[in-house]
Amino acid sequence: MTKLLRDLHQGLSRHALNAPIPTSDDTPVGYADVLGRAYLAFAKYDHRKNGGHYFTPAAIGRFMAEYNSYSEPHLRVLDPGSGTGILSAAVCEAASESSTLKSLHVDAYEAEPLLADLTRLTLAFSQEWLALRGISLTFDVVRGDFVLEHAATLKATFDSNRHEDSFSNLRHRYGLVISNPPYFKIGKDDPRAVAWPSVVYGQPNIYTLFMTVSAEVLSESGKLVYIVPRSFASGPYFRKFREAFFRRVVPTAIHLFESRKDVFKSQAVLQENLILTGRRRLDGETLDKCQVLVSHSRAAEDLSDRKRLLVGLDSVLDLKRKNKELCIPVSSEEVALVRVVRTWPNTLRSLGLDISTGPVVPFRATQFLAHAASGSSAAPLLWMHNVRPMRVEWPSTGTHKPQWIKVVPKSAKLLVRDQTYVLLRRFSAKEEKRRLVAAPLVRGCLNAGMVGLENHLNYVRGLIRPLDEELAHGLAVLFNSVFLDRYFRVSNGNTQVSATELQAMPLPDECDIRSIGMEASKCLRSETDLSMIDALVADILNLSLDYGLMPAAV
Repeated sequence: MTKLLRDLHQGLSRHALNAPIPTSDDTPVGYADVLGRAYLAFAKYDHRKNGGHYFTPAAIGRFMAEYNSYSEPHLRVLDPGSGTGILSAAVCEAASESSTLKSLHVDAYEAEPLLADLTRLTLAFSQEWLALRGISLTFDVVRGDFVLEHAATLKATFDSNRHEDSFSNLRHRYGLVISNPPYFKIGKDDPRAVAWPSVVYGQPNIYTLFMTVSAEVLSESGKLVYIVPRSFASGPYFRKFREAFFRRVVPTAIHLFESRKDVFKSQAVLQENLILTGRRRLDGETLDKCQVLVSHSRAAEDLSDRKRLLVGLDSVLDLKRKNKELCIPVSSEEVALVRVVRTWPNTLRSLGLDISTGPVVPFRATQFLAHAASGSSAAPLLWMHNVRPMRVEWPSTGTHKPQWIKVVPKSAKLLVRDQTYVLLRRFSAKEEKRRLVAAPLVRGCLNAGMVGLENHLNYVRGLIRPLDEELAHGLAVLFNSVFLDRYFRVSNGNTQVSATELQAMPLPDECDIRSIGMEASKCLRSETDLSMIDALVADILNLSLDYGLMPAAV
């Protein structure tokens, strides 16, 4: 053990963390992983959660590092939000296999003092380990805020979109940026959000600001590898970020983890994660012929058995649309489905329709909710469980939820008029067969002049004139079909069905939707068979039922 490593290890005594001493059998990743476990046992959960500290499992860290080729004699690496330095350690292990790499420099940023010290310890051990293999490692660990550290340098050039100026202002450019950034929301008045207004909308998540800065500091041939939640890939809150990020970065590989709970299972994280690999986009570069390697596995344990698919970039990013939603088709059938759906000419708005969220928020409307009707002064109240594929079941049996809402002047804004709507559940379990569940609510079927719609429902309504029954049935069938369900899953990793995303979803020609509605009213009964829905849509729209197949690994 070198003097530097001994001094760093002894310096941890001020934190009262009992950090293990590396042995001759340790590897850089193995040692960083051991330090991470020690930290998780030492630090309180609330402290780790507030800091967004979710450490990368060793297998995933090594997998991420393998995306780089290490074919140059020298490589400068950036590890923002380094934690215990496990990703830098993975780079060191991967670099040790290179026959051309002679020297490596790592800049690591970590705001948490104890973690910054653990990163130093990992890199000092990695330095010894690489020296035995003929590779020189130097490193600098910056205890500071990565986003703010670069804000003053990059903000003006980022806002003006002038690539060459941003390069000249940078102290360093990086051949590789590899990161598992912190994940937590910040307010619009947070200094980090204020520093990057061009990519902030609503309440931003800190990880997107890490990605924004990282894209700016790549060298002209630099590569970026990030493991992040899938939430940035679609929806209005990340639109400004996606537009800016994909102006700078061309995706080259995407790995999707299907399990929401197994990737960071030791740290009780529940979210869908992906690994995004990209390179810096060259000025004036056209992307028509670019390709992306898409792979997927359940979690870390089956990475070696991952399924892979090489697709055109236009199957992942719709290059013609400004908001750059990121689709992740993991089978050739899904690629074909995305291409077909994107040719459809309509949206809800072009059909003269709109979609909103149910206005009844139960805990704010308790004084209006009732378990029994009181003459004409009460209206039916529909909850998410009342909506089944192609049918509304009301009143419910075996539920303790109120079935009615009082019709009084103060509740008027919570009620909708008895008209024809399409109702959709806003939430679904990840494991449910269909993410989209829709039913037509036909005018008069509830024998009430007003209706209450609880906040866990979305409802489609007419903008200029009321929605008619034929069009409502056709839309409900489409939303329940395997085709739009698969398209929604490919383009969205959320279990929440956002009204905004449904509003932007492509829809077929209105005549075809009405034909679907007309046939549905003839052949679909109260106990709707989803396979009948799929067959009906496939027949009228001339679609292959193979488009809706689930990937073999799921």
